[in-house]
Amino acid sequence: MNLGRAKLILIIAFTGLNLFLAYHLYWPDFGRLTRMAVTAEDLRAAEAMLNEKNYFLELSPDRSIRTGVFLNVSRSLEFQRQVLLRMLQEGAEFSHSDEGTFYQKDEKAVLVQSNGLIRVLYTPPQEVADATAELEDREVKTLVENILLEEHLMPAGAVFDYVENISPGARVLHYYQVIDELVIFTGQLKVIIEDNKIRSVEIYWVHPAEDPPGREMEVISATEALSNLVRDLGPSDEPQVITSITLGYFSGEIVAEKWEVSPVWRVVLQNTQVYYINAFTGNLEQDIVIPDQLP
Repeated sequence: MNLGRAKLILIIAFTGLNLFLAYHLYWPDFGRLTRMAVTAEDLRAAEAMLNEKNYFLELSPDRSIRTGVFLNVSRSLEFQRQVLLRMLQEGAEFSHSDEGTFYQKDEKAVLVQSNGLIRVLYTPPQEVADATAELEDREVKTLVENILLEEHLMPAGAVFDYVENISPGARVLHYYQVIDELVIFTGQLKVIIEDNKIRSVEIYWVHPAEDPPGREMEVISATEALSNLVRDLGPSDEPQVITSITLGYFSGEIVAEKWEVSPVWRVVLQNTQVYYINAFTGNLEQDIVIPDQLP
């Protein structure tokens, strides 16, 4: 028997076996990661439906197949303790009311509500820049973040989201929370500004519970989430621009020690209106109750 030919046959046989095993071990995941949940034709059809209802995409939605799990979280008592300890170290006085616990030191007050919301109130408002200065959003953002860092009011994992202009001279800086690279919309930081002065800061921060996450499951596509939202909202009288659609985690206002958050597609219209579509059920979720209006 030809020894070289026998070696060649064995090499071919082992190579074929390795390819066979690799296919069965890795191909399901590889295929899931590379194939598209939304084809180009499906995307065009979705855009046509949105346009017919007077909604217009400013961006190209995520077309890939995405997955998610249920997460368990709790209120971040550690950050709350840090804020209150600093107030007490500065000589703040505190009192209790139906609203929660109130800490006051000179022009700054901190209200900790029963649901975990922290409200920092400035009387008079904290100056960011001269009231007559015409600052762009990015300039205001830089100045505000410097103040938040100096006063230890910028929690770890805070990521800038967008600026909401609520009236002439008044705007709200929005931040969300990131935990281990997961976008958590339940965690929110809002800075309310009027005439280049900080009126209040509102912080609702969460912490991942020790429970392991649930089983990973495939979620609905971004275009399906948009279709469901438009179905619930109905046709718009005025043109509405969809400025953002992002996969993350969200739950409404919860008064509990620990609770479950589900994956959602968050849709932002005109940089002002925010909606959450449950990425498993496709249902419209209720927004967390954190007031945007000036106090």
